[in-house]
Amino acid sequence: MGVALTLAACERPFTRDDARAVPHSAIQVGEYRDKDWEYVDEDGATQKLKRCEDNSVWNTAYRCTSPDGTVELTFNQGKRGMSNVILHTDDEDVSLDCINDGSGGQLRFCMPISITPGSPKTPAS
Repeated sequence: MGVALTLAACERPFTRDDARAVPHSAIQVGEYRDKDWEYVDEDGATQKLKRCEDNSVWNTAYRCTSPDGTVELTFNQGKRGMSNVILHTDDEDVSLDCINDGSGGQLRFCMPISITPGSPKTPAS
């Protein structure tokens, strides 16, 4: 039996598995306070990102990059959660919608805003 998530009205319902199945998604790994993330590449494989670091003095703006520097995840973290989440690749910037897994750990996972969960895994027109 699956676990149902209760989401805020502004969040789209999707699962961690949905995010893992869609290129340009991002998945937090490790512990809740860790800033360790992976992203899903064009071939559908997860790739590790270096640990995210806060690169702003004022607004907790995090940045984490792939080991080769070709992919970058950026986001702001505040009292209301994550905002301005973007996966930057060589050829595009993909805006992401993020939710948490509902577990005690509250790990986040994100999907491109252009994807409708439960539909074929192609961008919405």
